[in-house]
Amino acid sequence: MPPILRKPSWITTWANAAGHWVDRTVVDLALDSARRSKHPRPDPEQQLRQLARVAEAYGDPRLLTEPDAFFVPPSLPSVLRAPVRSLPGGGRVEDISFRTTFVPTHEFPREAYAAFAENHTAVARYWRHSTPRATAVCIHGYLGGNLPFEEVAFEVPRLYRWGLDVLLPVLPFHGSRAPAGRRGIFPGTDPWRSVEGFAHAISDLRAWKAWLRAEGSSAVGTVGMSLGGYTAALLATVDPAIDFTTLMVPLASLGDAYMQHRERLPEPPPPWVGRRIDDSLRVVSPLTRPSLVAPASVLVLAADRDGITPAVHAERLREHFQARFDTFAGGHLLQVGRGRAWGSLKEFLLERRIIAAR
Repeated sequence: MPPILRKPSWITTWANAAGHWVDRTVVDLALDSARRSKHPRPDPEQQLRQLARVAEAYGDPRLLTEPDAFFVPPSLPSVLRAPVRSLPGGGRVEDISFRTTFVPTHEFPREAYAAFAENHTAVARYWRHSTPRATAVCIHGYLGGNLPFEEVAFEVPRLYRWGLDVLLPVLPFHGSRAPAGRRGIFPGTDPWRSVEGFAHAISDLRAWKAWLRAEGSSAVGTVGMSLGGYTAALLATVDPAIDFTTLMVPLASLGDAYMQHRERLPEPPPPWVGRRIDDSLRVVSPLTRPSLVAPASVLVLAADRDGITPAVHAERLREHFQARFDTFAGGHLLQVGRGRAWGSLKEFLLERRIIAAR
């Protein structure tokens, strides 16, 4: 579907400029910090050889054409619940968790992957009404997973007032699942961990979906932001039982993002580096397989001047999913016009009869 058009104003112009400046400043600071880091840098040639080995290891066509051959469906989890606070109308906020049963598909990274004990427990925060409702599973971005922060980032009280239950899962190697002093290792420089980390994320999300259904949720869908948008899009190519998918300022290609963030360096990487990265991650790319969620049930929301996952990422996902598409003013981090995005999301959910008009 074509994007919804609007006339620019001086406020929009200011919001876009400010949002883009914030994004580019954060990227430049991150790259500068990496250059100044005292940690040993990976050898480029060794990194490229490793990318090639990973691409070959997961290159079996069956893993690409049969989702469950790689993304093994999990069993129904046994969930532990801890109360956080009460909500109006008899609702509750709970912190919930289960012991994940995920095992890496390839034998090579299994031992190293399993060594991260913190990552063995899937955790989430659950906003629920007194009776089960449709549930929005809100998937955070890179370096996210701090649950109080994610409640603000996804404006969970707003979603709850719309009549939704809300689940905030923590992705592998994020939040409380990240080993001490090792934030930012997924996705990261180890392509084995990146591939299996996405497989782990999908396994956990499918387990949460099954549990929510067992709890009585009338519908289960996703609202993914940035890296969470990538993960939500990937899930939509794996599991046909997702009722709606929303991709907000989404990432579509890690290879493209790597190259885009380095294009202003004095010596940017050659273009084939990005292609090598994407080749190694093909088995976990949301662009590899067709969508199993109907086009009418997918919404893509892009920021006008996103400097972290530029709008081309959202456009690629819109085209792949043949999705409804809208834009809002601002950037990736400074989402000045996000009120428009939430308005589009509410209209989308009303049209899909996920929520009812009030």
